[in-house]
Amino acid sequence: MPKEQVTAEAVSQAIMQRIITGQYLPGDTLPSVREMAQQLHSNRNTVNKAYQMLQELGVIEMKTSGRKGFVVRPIVQLESRQRSDLLEYFYRQSVELVWQGMAAGLSSEEMLDQLTAAVTEVYGRSEIRLKFFECNRHDCEEMGRNLSKTLGLRVEFDLLDGFFSNVGCETRQNDLIITTFHHLAEVIEAIRGVGEEAKKVVGIDTRPTPEVLLQIARLPGGRIGVVSTMQNTSNMLSHLIYSYHPDRLIEGTTIDSPEQVRRLAQECHHLVVTHTCAAGVKALTGRSPDVVVNFQIDDQSILFLRQRIYEIQRDRATAMQPGLTA
Repeated sequence: MPKEQVTAEAVSQAIMQRIITGQYLPGDTLPSVREMAQQLHSNRNTVNKAYQMLQELGVIEMKTSGRKGFVVRPIVQLESRQRSDLLEYFYRQSVELVWQGMAAGLSSEEMLDQLTAAVTEVYGRSEIRLKFFECNRHDCEEMGRNLSKTLGLRVEFDLLDGFFSNVGCETRQNDLIITTFHHLAEVIEAIRGVGEEAKKVVGIDTRPTPEVLLQIARLPGGRIGVVSTMQNTSNMLSHLIYSYHPDRLIEGTTIDSPEQVRRLAQECHHLVVTHTCAAGVKALTGRSPDVVVNFQIDDQSILFLRQRIYEIQRDRATAMQPGLTA
């Protein structure tokens, strides 16, 4: 693919993929901007922007010693054994507290009421308001519900238009603003524009489902056209397809360029189209896509999001009980 088509979003996703697959482990130093640009056939300015995006996301952080550069940020995650030990510890603490209450003459109902009230107070005061924003209704609702189910927390969701029309209010009312990698830079810029810090934004990486990747890998010979709602998504998919079929001619466009869509439908042997514009492509060209691309949230992004939520809860717990250690 031509160097000038490699966007910062595509570079950041390529680096994320290396982290996800274990090529870069937590604590590893990333290649310099120059080296990464050479590896990904990009330029240094684009790689530098991608590194900044990943730093904003919390995926990487600046080195604290030695030569300047970035390292993969460690993730706090309890192993199942650690979690089991922790639950056992708090169970023993609770039993001791219940014994003390019984010795003081409290009934089981009174003790249960007090314990329930304490849990409600602490978890209520430490509740974190999360809101997910995406550009189209389908992904907004599907990913928003998926995030809520995966995190076990309430996650509100809305279209990005709603966020940009009321940036200040949305930023003040929510503890974390969540969006996809594709919109991370513009959301951070908007938040900074109202005097808020970029750390209130968490980006999540989305990628085609395994079924879609299998369909792409199995495409027979011929020219491939890509259509999506956004140019950076089209670029990302083009690079992805190129990694499977480096000998093919691949060309992408967006659904709001109807003449280009019609041309690709006429000239290309295969059409790869995102689910948000599949119906539009069919209406414009009379042709059904060969591959309809659906996306899923990357597991590593969920880990980074959990990490950020944990940090906020830890800070609030420390503020509520100054004697607690972080």
